[in-house]
Amino acid sequence: MRITPIKPDNAIIRFFEVSKRFGASDAVVGITFDIPRNDFLFISGPSGAGKSTLMKLLYMGERVTGGYIIVDGMNLNRIGRRQIPMVRRKLGVIFQDFKLVASKTVFDNVALVLEVAGLRSRKEIRRKVMDVLDTVGMSDRPDAFPLTLSGGEQQRIAVARAMVGQPKIILADEPTASLDPDSAEKIFNLLLAAHAGGATVVITTHDRDLLARGGSNIIFLEGGRFANRFSRVGGGVG
Repeated sequence: MRITPIKPDNAIIRFFEVSKRFGASDAVVGITFDIPRNDFLFISGPSGAGKSTLMKLLYMGERVTGGYIIVDGMNLNRIGRRQIPMVRRKLGVIFQDFKLVASKTVFDNVALVLEVAGLRSRKEIRRKVMDVLDTVGMSDRPDAFPLTLSGGEQQRIAVARAMVGQPKIILADEPTASLDPDSAEKIFNLLLAAHAGGATVVITTHDRDLLARGGSNIIFLEGGRFANRFSRVGGGVG
């Protein structure tokens, strides 16, 4: 199934005939679609459908086998290893298993994004980190270590880390899969806030509660291929 592209100047992400193979297995097969700027997109489907693979291709955790992906005007096929950090600065990535650095405090986990991006002012780093920790309701725990926090708290720190650099795109891979309903609701509301602030948000999930909240678009995958695409009448999120 091919989806009719939107106008190129409105697309912040473009997939064209994208395929990914792992050995003899096809994880993604011939996918073509565009994601407009400031969209709030769900990618859903059963386990093994290719959802996480699409995310890895976007943040260059994996390279495409065929086709190409353009992110904010950059063809990822033409990005060398040394340029990958430049691409990732445009992205905030939230992982299902948090991927926080256990040996670093909450503050340092979030500050690391700004340091890698080249911000040198400790005063400015502190201001930005504490502002985003306040946004996610964790400003009272800057000196805590990840393993002393609950799963929901760790995911809020992961969201803070994704948001602190004010990226154009936030990728959330099954962000509520291991959380209780209350924590999941908090994480989803934080993603809504990031979207309201201008970010393009892409979420992979098979959480029916999240899907019921709806986005402007929901893409369904099965076996690495498009199964369906659903657009809500009038768009929007809520």
